[in-house]
Amino acid sequence: MIDHGLRPILPKVADNLGVDRSRTATAAAGATRSPSDSTRSTVRFSEITLRRVHYEVVDQIVFAIRSGLIRPGGQLPTVEAMAAQANVSKPVIGEAIRVLREHGVVETKRGVQGGVSIVTDDIPSALLRGTSGWREATLTELVEARRTIDEELTLLAAARAEPSDYAEMRDSIERMKLAFHEENNAGFLRYDHMFHYQIGRAARSELLSYYQHRVLSDSAAALLDYNLFNDVPDLVISAHESILEAMLSRDRDQILNAVDRHWRTSSSVLATIEEITTLDSDHTVGDLA
Repeated sequence: MIDHGLRPILPKVADNLGVDRSRTATAAAGATRSPSDSTRSTVRFSEITLRRVHYEVVDQIVFAIRSGLIRPGGQLPTVEAMAAQANVSKPVIGEAIRVLREHGVVETKRGVQGGVSIVTDDIPSALLRGTSGWREATLTELVEARRTIDEELTLLAAARAEPSDYAEMRDSIERMKLAFHEENNAGFLRYDHMFHYQIGRAARSELLSYYQHRVLSDSAAALLDYNLFNDVPDLVISAHESILEAMLSRDRDQILNAVDRHWRTSSSVLATIEEITTLDSDHTVGDLA
């Protein structure tokens, strides 16, 4: 135990205060005894999975891409600028770019006209996992968190959105319709989430928007891993149109009802995945037995 250099001082303090050091020692010895099971804390600790710093940079770039802040064909700031803004070294930025390049998300070019360009906004599921070092959320937790965040962000966006924000949301809905007709499930999911990212931007709440990003990324990773998408995409599109209409009305009850409708549609899909994972887990246990 670290004593911070206090050990030689403590006996003198005890003597000056007239403390019976023999009794104090006995009490201290008793304090080191193992507590009974009935007195042990039931606090739950989660597995810590710290990852290297460059994954935090990767996550910020993925956030910028998935939220539409930078689109395919666009360029990232210079390595020097990103390092200064993130308060990390240039090698850390370089490692993050390497990871993104290996996953086909960006490409790099040298020279005066070079830089780091975005190749696609179709982010692989491997890059959608949380990078905070905390445990992965369960699907039930994702559903609960998403509903709470969506409600607050949509209410804020309805009060703060500008015409350009609504135009982007309409564009995402049209892209969802096109992906639906082309039977492009991954594209449909991408523009579904893009719509919500746009609500996050319109809300002008950076912190809530990032929490939204974490929830959307983790749920997207689960959907992509199981190749399971909503079997009623027309209802999802209709729900988005209802949310947009409700936001334009700025009627609180109408907004909350529209978000609830979309939440119930999305939660049914995640519940199906959770049921699959539970069955997979039980099957694995049975095999091991």
